[in-house]
Amino acid sequence: MRTASQVLRDEGMKPRLSTGCSELDRLIDGVRLGQFYLFYGDDEEVLDLLVHKTIINSVLPPEEGGFGSRSLYVNMCNYHQRKTILNPSFLAILAKSAGLDPSEAFGNILSVSAFNEAQQLTAASQVSQLVYANRDVKLVVLHNLTRFVETSRRPMEAIQILKQVVGILRRAASMNDTALIATSGAAARSRTRTPKPEGGTYLRHEANLIVHFRKMRSSSVRGVRVTLVKHPYRETPKSVILYVQNGGVSIMGRITPSFRQSFQKQIEELRRSNGFQNTLLDLSHKEALDSLMEEAWSPEGAAMSNSGIPCVLDVLNLMANVHNKKVNDSLRRRIEELEKRLNALSEKVMMTDLSQKQATARPTPALSSTRQ
Repeated sequence: MRTASQVLRDEGMKPRLSTGCSELDRLIDGVRLGQFYLFYGDDEEVLDLLVHKTIINSVLPPEEGGFGSRSLYVNMCNYHQRKTILNPSFLAILAKSAGLDPSEAFGNILSVSAFNEAQQLTAASQVSQLVYANRDVKLVVLHNLTRFVETSRRPMEAIQILKQVVGILRRAASMNDTALIATSGAAARSRTRTPKPEGGTYLRHEANLIVHFRKMRSSSVRGVRVTLVKHPYRETPKSVILYVQNGGVSIMGRITPSFRQSFQKQIEELRRSNGFQNTLLDLSHKEALDSLMEEAWSPEGAAMSNSGIPCVLDVLNLMANVHNKKVNDSLRRRIEELEKRLNALSEKVMMTDLSQKQATARPTPALSSTRQ
């Protein structure tokens, strides 16, 4: 049995995978280990780029927005209609942009493909065995998970196979504390403003977090509306818009450093030989700065990383003020408690002094003698 505070502390210590887009990271609170993420929509290009980004980022160390682990890519592809495979050239570009040797990154990516419903079930079994055998696999990506439901001549049978596939992989991911990301299309016959994902209600209940991607139809704005449909602890629905960069660069085509990466870089600059800390003359100020950086980041890292404030030092200053207010309030309550106890003791002392004075002022009774 563990208390809620213990679980919260343990979750805060776990690394979070960056999607490569700071706006999306703030919306979903990063990719957590042991959770099932469903990204779906009509923009296949963005979903494909998101898959490439997360696979590369998983190789990065935790302090740079990764898991420092291997990843496993599962491709669901009906080769009679269209193919979706990893692009080695694009992966190499992303690896170099992230400061990784492409050959090292490729050595940490495993790949499995399925071309029909039967192969999909076989692939799920193979993937679960790989996850059990490789404890360092911390990310499994299921690209186009519902592809065979969409194209199958026996959709009900395809849905049953889909349930088996998800069940097998969910158990393996849970046992290994592995993040599970799936992409899919949107249901064509959906009456709601935000369409439902393909695969029926099963996926909507099974996934821990669901995000919908939709191309903006406006001719004046080029971008994608991203809507948070389901989240374990955040209010939904909630949307952000990812705009296309100038010059036609893809939305997900640029590595955007996460807040954690920016924070760590700024802290290193503050602590380096010619940084802010070593310019302080008072030794106690240096110790206070060390304490401030540790106490400000450790307890509330999640809140700081999702604050939306662009400047790292602004957030650090805000958290420092919050922490100082917390300490001041705690000291004020302690002082009030001590004052009450002091007043009670003073009243007790006064009553004791008054009793002693009254006893001293009382006349002594005369002694009487009995005559024989």
